[in-house]
Amino acid sequence: MSDDSIQKAREADFQRFKKYAAMGFLVISPILIAIPPRRLDHFTVLHISAFAVSANYITRERTGRSIMERIIPQSNGLNVLNELPSERAREIQERLRAAREARIREEGIEKEELEKVKARQRQEKGVLERVWMGNEEAGWKERRLLEEQKALDEGKGYGDMIKEHIWEVWNWGDDKKKTEEGKKDE
Repeated sequence: MSDDSIQKAREADFQRFKKYAAMGFLVISPILIAIPPRRLDHFTVLHISAFAVSANYITRERTGRSIMERIIPQSNGLNVLNELPSERAREIQERLRAAREARIREEGIEKEELEKVKARQRQEKGVLERVWMGNEEAGWKERRLLEEQKALDEGKGYGDMIKEHIWEVWNWGDDKKKTEEGKKDE
C-alpha cells in the first residue's frame, strides 16, 4: 500500500471514530446524568458538555450547518447584535453620524458637547463589544504587550504578573504599593 492510501484509510477511520463517539456520548451522557446520585457537580457539567458537542457534531455532519449556525445567523457569533438593523437603518445611522461630525468640525463645539458626542458614540458600540472589551480603546493589545515585555525585562515571571493583575482586580484598580502604604499609615 502507498503512503497516500494509508493516510486516506487513517482519515476514514478517524472520521468513523468521531461519528461513533459522538453518537455514543449523545446516548450515554443523558443516561449517566439521570442515574443516582443526581447532583450538579463537575461530572454533570462534563456530561452536559459532551452531549452538546456531540449533538452539534452530528447535526453538522448530517445537515451541513451546526446548531450554533442555526441559532446565530451570522458566521461569527460576536456580531449578532450588529446584524439587527437593516441596511436602510445602517445607511441612515451613517448619514446622521457624518452630519454630526461635520457639525462638530464647522461649529467648533465646546468640550462638554464633545464629551456628550463621545458618550453617544460609545453607546452606539455594540452591546457584546462593550461587555467583551470593557473600556479598552484602540491599541490596547500593543500597550499590554509593552507592559508584559517591560515586566519580563525587570525579571518578573508570568506568575508575578498574574498575581498583580488579580490584586488590582480585587482592590478595584488600586496598586499594591498604594494599598500597602495606606495600611502602614494607619
